[in-house]
Amino acid sequence: MTNGLGAMIGGYCSGLVVDYFTSADGMRDWHSIWFSFAGYALLLGLIFPFAFKYKYSSEKSGVVH
Repeated sequence: MTNGLGAMIGGYCSGLVVDYFTSADGMRDWHSIWFSFAGYALLLGLIFPFAFKYKYSSEKSGVVH
């Protein structure tokens, strides 16, 4: 469900980005298109470690200090 829904939303949104960077005569600005996707990936990469921070507990692991 997640993979199918995520792929559908991603495909729709990427189409909007490509359409946004397409001129009236049909020429696509691929440089801007790929930089927008790269910027999105960079943003997600920066957010990921904070959103999914591992909560380490030495009591559960049995490590004695």
